[in-house]
Amino acid sequence: MQLLMVTSTLLTTFLAIIMAFFYFSHKTYPGFGYWTLGGFLLGNTYLMLALRGIIPDVISVFFVNISVSLVGLLYLDGMRLFLNYPQISRAFYLIPVALGIHSIFFVYFFDFSAWRTFLISMAFAIPHGLTAWIVIREYPKTKSIFSLIIAAEMSTATLLIAVRGIWAITTSDFRFLTYSATEAAFFITNMIFQIVISLSFIMLNTERFARDLTLAHNHLKTNIEELEKALDEVKTLRGILPICSSCKKIRDDNNNWVQMEVYVRDRTEADFSHGICPDCVKKLYPKFADKVLSKQ
Repeated sequence: MQLLMVTSTLLTTFLAIIMAFFYFSHKTYPGFGYWTLGGFLLGNTYLMLALRGIIPDVISVFFVNISVSLVGLLYLDGMRLFLNYPQISRAFYLIPVALGIHSIFFVYFFDFSAWRTFLISMAFAIPHGLTAWIVIREYPKTKSIFSLIIAAEMSTATLLIAVRGIWAITTSDFRFLTYSATEAAFFITNMIFQIVISLSFIMLNTERFARDLTLAHNHLKTNIEELEKALDEVKTLRGILPICSSCKKIRDDNNNWVQMEVYVRDRTEADFSHGICPDCVKKLYPKFADKVLSKQ
């Protein structure tokens, strides 16, 4: 069993390092850091199990109980953040501390490994089950194949770990980490699950990034099309316009002198409606100016 624990330690830690590298080298979403930390804590769990018999049992049991229960909470909290749910209450993070203290009591005063196994199994299985539930509930929105993989893995792990915990307290001769085909199969299955879940976390993040990138590209494309359309509809006069100081005609690019109204109308979206200003009324029609202006 010790060789199996060493293998699990190396594999789980390697997967956590891959996730950490991805975390620092790619855009990741809220929650991914929690999953990464959970991976390292799971590696620490297997390390403490591998060192059982080399270091004092109380140290191994204490850190195993804290790490395992904390992994379940981190996976749950990370998924809630990733799916834009509010975080779980900080009070729930006192559970691993309570289990750690509880385990010390059991080691010194009531060394019953089956009961410890049952408690830690439930502390790990329940958050896993809740994680699977919210992933399944959000699937109609995400439509992600990796969400289905995570939900299937989490659901299966919940069932497997819960059954093992119940089996531990209902088996009279249960001994934790005693080699048996059942125990070996359990830990090998957990290794496979960890490979699947770690890669699925990475792919889930990558898939969301690709989806957001596509949405941003489509949004940018729409904005560009709207801007181009607006620019096509807007014509602006620029530069110095050669204008006659007497008749106010403007010389165009073909050296033709055209009325100002025609020049402006042909080059903009503006048009003209002719009228006469008060000064011109007085100048051109002095006899009628007062009468006309009084009506305006």
